[in-house]
Amino acid sequence: MPTPDLERLTRDAEKRRQYAVDPLVREGWATLAGVLGTGEAQRFAGETALLWLRPDVVAAGTAVDVLARVEAAGFTPVGASVVQLERAGVRALWWWQLRRATAERLLLLDAVVGLGPGLLVLYRHRDGDAARRLTRLKGGNAPGRREADSLREVAGSPNRLLTMVHTSDDPLDVVRELAVFLPWRERAALVASSHVSGPDGSGPAVEAALAAVVAAYPEPSSGRAALGAAGGRVPSRRGEAFAELLRDIAAAGMGPRWEAVSRWSRLVPLLTGGPRR
Repeated sequence: MPTPDLERLTRDAEKRRQYAVDPLVREGWATLAGVLGTGEAQRFAGETALLWLRPDVVAAGTAVDVLARVEAAGFTPVGASVVQLERAGVRALWWWQLRRATAERLLLLDAVVGLGPGLLVLYRHRDGDAARRLTRLKGGNAPGRREADSLREVAGSPNRLLTMVHTSDDPLDVVRELAVFLPWRERAALVASSHVSGPDGSGPAVEAALAAVVAAYPEPSSGRAALGAAGGRVPSRRGEAFAELLRDIAAAGMGPRWEAVSRWSRLVPLLTGGPRR
């Protein structure tokens, strides 16, 4: 597979070192270069932002609010796809961030993506540098440290686990994460259609994909209620708590599983050998 010029895709020297041997980077670049040619692939990566509305934001009923905030900030959608991430995808997407993750954190992230599909949207911005610009708008993981109009605040993200919105940090992450989210044929089709999308964007395509995603979830009011539910008791012994967590997130029906994920996200340790949150 061809190798991209990493220096043109990221300013981060450590990321260049790590991603130089990442097969997902080569796979994503192979699609871009194969569909568009090397020069256009470079331009596409540089002008495109990737947003993934995670299953937790759809379950909470705030996905539409997030999309409205993105477009109000001057971003134009150019393509969209329904994405169902699985356990291996969680580890591929966040391999760096999860180096110190607890078993409970991994289990809950698996349960989040198991709730149902999410929505992948590609954007451009009238002022360029779309990926970095959208990541700044996203806001950080920690509640209380974000701007009130950041995407995660708009989404109602309550803690560092249910962050609800994912964005690619820079053009190199756009290349890599296209390969994380979509298989070859779907990825090539999205790249091709997004590349030729006009200045008015692909609003109908986003609306159709969003409708398909939302249809897989319960009534939004019940999702918001689960998000605001009280934490509850946790067994004092970690092994007992882990067994109870396993039982709760295996509940029948997406509504009860979302309630369990929302409750346990407030209770479990997230970092091995570090702070609880």
